[in-house]
Amino acid sequence: MTKESVLSSSVARKRAEIVAIARQLFFQAGYAGTSMSQIAAAVGGSKTTLYNHFQSKEQLLLAVVDSVVEAGGSVYDTSVEPSEFRAWLAWFGVATVKRITSPDYISLQRLAAAEALRFPDIGKAFDDAIAPGYRMAAGIFANAMDAGVLRRADPAIAIEQFLEMCAGWVLRRTIWNIQPAPSESEIEQSVAAAVSAFMDGYAARNSP
Repeated sequence: MTKESVLSSSVARKRAEIVAIARQLFFQAGYAGTSMSQIAAAVGGSKTTLYNHFQSKEQLLLAVVDSVVEAGGSVYDTSVEPSEFRAWLAWFGVATVKRITSPDYISLQRLAAAEALRFPDIGKAFDDAIAPGYRMAAGIFANAMDAGVLRRADPAIAIEQFLEMCAGWVLRRTIWNIQPAPSESEIEQSVAAAVSAFMDGYAARNSP
């Protein structure tokens, strides 16, 4: 390993450490309630060291959002065969609901909602981070429409409607701390019902 690669690895580890600590503080005290001085103290270094890695609190926040989204994964196989779409839809629903009801995702959604009026960029950053995954999924929905598995519609709207059926009030009640995150069996049961309703509603219609 070269000197440059060792240095690069050390910088990456330090950035990851800072992001992990900032994530914890942001989730506990909110974005406005957390200062760079507090983050630097928790990291155990100076503000100068912190600013060497992140030029502003806003930049650090974006790194926190990215870390949460990347941890959940967002890679979808776009080569789904028409005959496999229903099975893929069930997998997609379960994987997505598990992801958005995970502790860090719930905390990030609470943070975005709490700071929405004062710092709307938090929500936008979150939305921008998850957009690529949804665009990939939209391609799969569009392919299913092209193959006649689903009726023709806007794939982006179809995804939103499907995921609302999968999570909907379960997600909102979890964010509002009314109930704990759903169990795996509860997620699978909810998604199975959503798949049936969605496929019935979006079934391809034969021309008269």
